[in-house]
Amino acid sequence: MASSSRKSARAASAGSRPTPPSMRSGALPKLSEPAEKTISEVAEQTGVPIATIKFYIREKLLPRPRVAGRTVGRYDSAFVQRLELVRELRSRFRLSLREIGTLLSEAGSGSTLTEIELRLLNRERIDGAIDPTHAQPPVPASRLVERSGLPPEDIAELIKCGLLTPIKVDGAFVYAERDARIADVVGALRSSGYNQRLGFAISDLRRYVEALRTLVVREVEQFDNPALSGLPRDEMLNLIGQGVAHIDVLLSLLHKKLLLAAVHDRLDAAAQSRSLQASPEPPRRSKPKA
Repeated sequence: MASSSRKSARAASAGSRPTPPSMRSGALPKLSEPAEKTISEVAEQTGVPIATIKFYIREKLLPRPRVAGRTVGRYDSAFVQRLELVRELRSRFRLSLREIGTLLSEAGSGSTLTEIELRLLNRERIDGAIDPTHAQPPVPASRLVERSGLPPEDIAELIKCGLLTPIKVDGAFVYAERDARIADVVGALRSSGYNQRLGFAISDLRRYVEALRTLVVREVEQFDNPALSGLPRDEMLNLIGQGVAHIDVLLSLLHKKLLLAAVHDRLDAAAQSRSLQASPEPPRRSKPKA
């Protein structure tokens, strides 16, 4: 009897439950969103213009859509998430497309914003340890010309030689503070007499880039040493920061030492050449008459 009464109570309870709104008056359950969208639907959902989405696809920041039919592209939820990630990195972190592409390539296709933020934080700490000016705001192109005193053609040549790297942000080019200081130094060289008329061309500075690039590659390879690569991150960052500061001083002193030796060798060679040209030729002896 007790068992049958419990069954009756459960049945009565079930019969008294309110009917879901979707089932009242014959209403159908709400359909879930489609698994794939058109580019117009993606643009409407994310607020990113269609032209920008297509541009990101061409730049390989976003995967190509699945083609349905002859011309219609279909975009899945993973595409939308990736687009929103790119938009966030552009708007909040002010990263260039090249920087975003590198980050996404390193992190992998399924990376989240949190994972990217951690990578950015680690990168910022490394960049700050190597270059204390890294945290300073970028310098607009117009400001770079103004403070360095260099004409646009010299700026273009410095970019071509690899001494300056323009960064495109929101359609305008800017430069890191370290690049701006390089332009300042080149401008000061120009003002002090190192000009084209005397044979000092901007392209001559390319030799510094080529020589230092080889040195820097070897320097970074040193950190592949198991004893160094196994250090905790904070200890590694501290080691990098201190090492860079000391190496900067060492390079400056070594450059002066080698330059002094080379200049004196050149001066000694020039003095010897002038001495040989100025000394009179010894008189020639006449042959005795037979």
